[in-house]
Order: sequence, then C-alpha cells, then structure tokens
Amino acid sequence: MNKLSVQIVAVLAFVGIAAGALYYGGVFGNSQNDTPSQSERTAKQVEILKYSDYSCPACAVYAPLEKQLESEFGEMVEFGFRHFPLESFPNSELAAYAAEAARNQGKFREMHDMLFERQQEWSPAQANAEQIFMDYAEMLELDLEQFEADLDNEEIHEKVESNLQEGIRRQVNATPTYFVDGHKIRQNPQSYEQFKSIVELYMYRN
Repeated sequence: MNKLSVQIVAVLAFVGIAAGALYYGGVFGNSQNDTPSQSERTAKQVEILKYSDYSCPACAVYAPLEKQLESEFGEMVEFGFRHFPLESFPNSELAAYAAEAARNQGKFREMHDMLFERQQEWSPAQANAEQIFMDYAEMLELDLEQFEADLDNEEIHEKVESNLQEGIRRQVNATPTYFVDGHKIRQNPQSYEQFKSIVELYMYRN
C-alpha cells in the first residue's frame, strides 16, 4: 500500500469513528456529566391505587408507609383505595362497609386509619365487630343512626363487591396490591426507602 493509500484509509477511519460517536450520542443520550439530575427533571403527580383488606396484617403494616409518602411528597402522590375483602378474615366485609358508611359522612380517611390502627380489637372472629364499629363511629362523631343504616346499605355492599371483582379482573390475589400509574407492583417494597424509590421512578419518568 503506497503513502497516499495509507492517508486515505486513515481519513476514512477517523470519519467513521466521529460519525459513530455522533450516532450513539444521539440514540443513547448525552454523557453522564450532561444527563439532567433528578432535581433538574420535571416531576409529575403519581397515582397509587391499592387493593386492601382491613383485616390483613400486612395492609396494617403498609398503612403508615403510605402516610409517610403523603407527608413527604404532598400533592405529588394521590392514593386511591379499593376494597378487596378476603374470605379468610370473617369481619373484612363488615369493616369495608363501615369505611364506606363513614365516607357517606365525610370521614372515610378517619375510619380507614382507625380500622388499621385498632385491627386487633375487631378482626378476631369472636369479636363483636359491629358494636366495635359503632363505637368507632361515635368516637368520630358520626350520626350513629345513619351509620348503622349504612352498614346494611345495598349500594355500599354493591360497591365493595364491585371493587373485589375489579381486583380479580386485574389479577389481584393478595393484599395489599399496589398499582402505580396503572402498573402493577409485582413485589411489595420491603422498606419505606424501596417504596419511595418506586414512586420516584414513576414521578420522574419521561
């Protein structure tokens, strides 16, 4: 190969390397130093939908983590609740009715929290759950006559059943089950930091 041929090959090689660098830079983004940090990206509100059973011990464990997320992220996280009463817990359906009866008087969240915080009082089969829920309603200053009537309200019963069937269609088979922006979380987080990381993944997702 003569001197001119060597020069031509060298130029072509340089052009090829430069073109390749531009191509891969465009497809895979900028270098690490040029990548916007999480704080520089725009966050969006995240919807967290949970299917839950008030008798479920695991659900009670996760309830404070949910409140911690709300405290840290404020309006950037929006929680939705779906009833998923399990047959293995005898008072689950009645607890769901109690929560919805409280909702009818604007106290769903207060009853929701109380049911989890006092789970051991009413969840055993031998407990007089209905009377206990009446006591909770009195503590929350609800109209007791309306609350008692709503425990037998057919619309409330149908809503709880509708939530359950919705969960079955979405392949929920355990509680709690979370959907973040419509995506089912296959394995529940094992700590608050893991839960927070999942939320941030969707919050800063492009």
